[in-house]
Amino acid sequence: MSKEVGTVSDILKNIKKKYGDKVAEIGVEDIRVDGILSLGSPSLDTCLYGGIPEGRICEFTGAEGSGKTTNAFLAAASYQRKELERNPDNPRYIVYIDQECTADPVWAEKMGYDMSEDATVKTILIRPEGQSAEEVFDMALDLLKTGDVGLIIIDSLATLVPQQIVDESMEKYQMGGIAKSLTRFANTAVGLLRKYKATLIGINQVRDNMTGYGDALLTPGGRAWKHQCSMRLMFKRGTFFDEDGNDLTKSAQSPAGHIIEMYVLKTKTCKWDRKLGMAHLNYTKGIDILQDTIDMAVYFGMIDNSTQGTFKILDIDTGEVALDSEGNEIKIRGKKNLKPYFEEHKEQWKKMYDKVYDKLSQKEDSNIIAFEEMLNIDINEKLGLSANANLEEI
Repeated sequence: MSKEVGTVSDILKNIKKKYGDKVAEIGVEDIRVDGILSLGSPSLDTCLYGGIPEGRICEFTGAEGSGKTTNAFLAAASYQRKELERNPDNPRYIVYIDQECTADPVWAEKMGYDMSEDATVKTILIRPEGQSAEEVFDMALDLLKTGDVGLIIIDSLATLVPQQIVDESMEKYQMGGIAKSLTRFANTAVGLLRKYKATLIGINQVRDNMTGYGDALLTPGGRAWKHQCSMRLMFKRGTFFDEDGNDLTKSAQSPAGHIIEMYVLKTKTCKWDRKLGMAHLNYTKGIDILQDTIDMAVYFGMIDNSTQGTFKILDIDTGEVALDSEGNEIKIRGKKNLKPYFEEHKEQWKKMYDKVYDKLSQKEDSNIIAFEEMLNIDINEKLGLSANANLEEI
């Protein structure tokens, strides 16, 4: 005798009772994102429509010194602020897996990320001492399953060593590297992240393609890892600059910082129409939010630069040219003098900063042009890729 299946409504009730209300629903309203974590720079956040998605897997990749860890610190700082707002009485932990043993709490603090034991939103620091990739991944999954972890950062994926390679002789070559164990980890983690509204940032590296075929850049981890990532960002070190913000050559001896170039290789949580962002990284102060805000304000037309070399400060509320105490239009001669002006008028800068982020929330604004289009930059050419390259396959 055949078993009676029942109606769709009956099955849905049983599924919700057994697995939870959100596992099965009728109708799809929008891509579910549990929140976003800002990267601190208005320029970078513009490309991401506000920041990286929570409840998902995100990859930060790039060459050494490109800003991967710095941006992970910025995301962690954003998480700490948000967690204090939504869970002030019982904030969830950050798990920082420092495989490279290079996590610098002093630099993290400059990014706004408090790694100390006294932090309200505490960090669990894991520094493996010879453990295999599988053992490290098991630690992460066990912590994630408690429901008390909201952010996991792995620095870095490429330095983890699978057990199979640990057990083999150095003379024996192994195909695939970390890909197999990372695939299993990502496949397990993606559902847990969604269940507990937690976020995973995997910091990765780039490799030269020595085969002579395809594109010059490769990232370790295999294709399955890339497919599980809802967002993949590549960071690259751009132009050096001095204390006044003037561009320097690559051979400069003592630059004050450099431009972080961020390329959106993949995103499944927002439109993929802005693939390039740039932020000012000062080596002693961190991300120069003021300078980035000024750049974005000029970009959005909040500062009038229609007259070459002269910048008119506009009133944020009215859009008219702002006037000084004597009733004269506020005009700044030379871009390098904009920053000192806003350093003296911090209330104006704060209003401008809030307005910039208000613009970021307007996802259908047809007046916003991508940086690569505005600057006539070919993304493939900038990354050294072939003309028909698929960014997701890097």
